[in-house]
Amino acid sequence: MLNKVAVTFQGVAHPWLCDEMGHLNTRNYVGMFDDAMQHFMRTMGHNAAEARKNKIGWADVRHEIDYSSEVPVGALVHIECSVEKLGNKSIRYKQVMYLSDSGEQAAQNIATSVLFDMQNRCAIPLPDSFRKKLASANLSSA
Repeated sequence: MLNKVAVTFQGVAHPWLCDEMGHLNTRNYVGMFDDAMQHFMRTMGHNAAEARKNKIGWADVRHEIDYSSEVPVGALVHIECSVEKLGNKSIRYKQVMYLSDSGEQAAQNIATSVLFDMQNRCAIPLPDSFRKKLASANLSSA
């Protein structure tokens, strides 16, 4: 894994995000991880507004989530993200959700996303700026 970690999301487990047992509902973990991914790609140099103009986006092709601690109603959470592997057209990254008050890990997501040409409906090469960003941080892609 590449060792630079970025906080890419902060949020609250509002009651409307929780299940009948008073814990963050599974589907809302995914939403928080998705929001975190968008911010993470920005730290990597991806400009979402520019990408939309060029009909480019991200397509998630894999998520593997492990739940390790309950997130109760009202809990503050944050997500840290780091690159695990940078491919030609894809990026695999690790996201860890923490309970902000205790620092306890609540969940971990290992995800793979591909840069996607929305007009031609296919994956496209990652820009060199991603590799340069990693290199400037003294990181290398696995």
